[in-house]
Amino acid sequence: MGKNRSRGFRRLEENDLARLTFLGASGEVTGSSYLLETRAERVLFDCGMCQGEVHSKGHNQRPFPFDAGGLDRVVLTHAHVDHSGLLPKLVRDGFRGKIHATTPSGELLGVLLRDSAHIHEQDTKYENRLRQRRGKPLIEPLYDVADAESALGKLVLHPFDAPVELSEHMRLRFVRAGHILGAASVECWIRNEGVERKVVFSGDLGRKHEPLLRPPEPPSEADLVLMESTYGDRDHKKLDDTVEELAQALREATKDGGNVLIPVFAVGRAQEILHYIAELEHKKCIPELPVFLDSPMAIRATELYRKYADCFGLTLAGARCEAREPRRLEFCRTPDESMALNSRRGIVILSSSGMCEGGRILHHLRHNLWRSSTDVVIVGFQARGTLGRALVEGARSVRIFGEPVAVAAKVHTLGGFSAHAGQTELIEWVRAMASDGARIVLVHGEAEKRAVLAAKIEERLGVQAWQPLRGDQVLLQKSGAGVSFVGAQRALAR
Repeated sequence: MGKNRSRGFRRLEENDLARLTFLGASGEVTGSSYLLETRAERVLFDCGMCQGEVHSKGHNQRPFPFDAGGLDRVVLTHAHVDHSGLLPKLVRDGFRGKIHATTPSGELLGVLLRDSAHIHEQDTKYENRLRQRRGKPLIEPLYDVADAESALGKLVLHPFDAPVELSEHMRLRFVRAGHILGAASVECWIRNEGVERKVVFSGDLGRKHEPLLRPPEPPSEADLVLMESTYGDRDHKKLDDTVEELAQALREATKDGGNVLIPVFAVGRAQEILHYIAELEHKKCIPELPVFLDSPMAIRATELYRKYADCFGLTLAGARCEAREPRRLEFCRTPDESMALNSRRGIVILSSSGMCEGGRILHHLRHNLWRSSTDVVIVGFQARGTLGRALVEGARSVRIFGEPVAVAAKVHTLGGFSAHAGQTELIEWVRAMASDGARIVLVHGEAEKRAVLAAKIEERLGVQAWQPLRGDQVLLQKSGAGVSFVGAQRALAR
């Protein structure tokens, strides 16, 4: 390896087949990124943006801890920005290889990365206007739409379950992970000198009984497993109970004539909530309500869900599930259509972002939070430091666009709609691999939650799970134990 290609990392020893370095989502939920190095190539698995945490903006702006031009390729588990959002920055910094993903993920990336780039451009223009007035130097966006287009031009798309020969020494396969359209767990085999080791990257794992997606398909064997731990500390409520809670919230809202605001993730959660509202209407559990999907990205994602209906799960009778939509559903594509909702009452608004950190939902919260007739229905994970987390924790006043807004609205938190597997589902997903002798590494989870999951895994499966920090490494070796862990400080010192 050249000098830049090994920047920040020690060289492989004679017995080392490959080295895996944890560059993100290690003790936190976002920013997934893992670098796999062999003697012949360097492959980045996910290239996610940090979101929600206090340090997120600074971390996203830092240089990558490796030479982007020295990477051979990128492999993506799925399209969510916390797994893909720094791809345009990677290209801007010199990455010239290909980006491998599933076919549906590739289409979603076209929606998400273009939107993310547009937001960075607009936020930078606003910031630079302030800087000009204050006599401060102007800044550049993290990346722009041209960078996003360059990243999208590097996509190589694959079907589920098909073997992919990346090189002479590495092959992989995408298997279904649930979670969102196109999401995959990635099986990766590394071989050299007659020795082969297998690494499994779980990506984000979905629920078993999500109607719009087939359930996760756990591999049966591996040497090393990286498994997410977002909800490692608990199981979710029963889905039927959660749907009834949604129905109850909607029924209450119709009585007082206020608006119902549902912050949603544009990909996955928006389509799921629309489906359940339609199901409740169909069963006469709620009246037919005016429902507005106010998110251009969610609208485009909804159209992709319609296109890839073959990814949907099966009913108990074995038929393919059909995505339903509310009878009075309207799409708000333009800013004017969105602003027109400010004068409406007795309506349901689904808008992104899911953690209330940006997008049109902020405008709706500013116009409605102070009204006691408003109902806010939280249907997804809220990271620490986000506006959504503050609402869940009972804040009586929040700041939106720099101004204080009183919270008089009723806030309903419905945990059962999570697109992430709960504790028991995670343990069952990894059980066969643990029985086969795989070493388990917990990633993509807050420190306290993955600590609880690690204890449960040891209790139920009889194996210890490692909880890496950013910069920690795993060595895949030709002989001996086959897998060994190296702490960050020791790794960088050697």
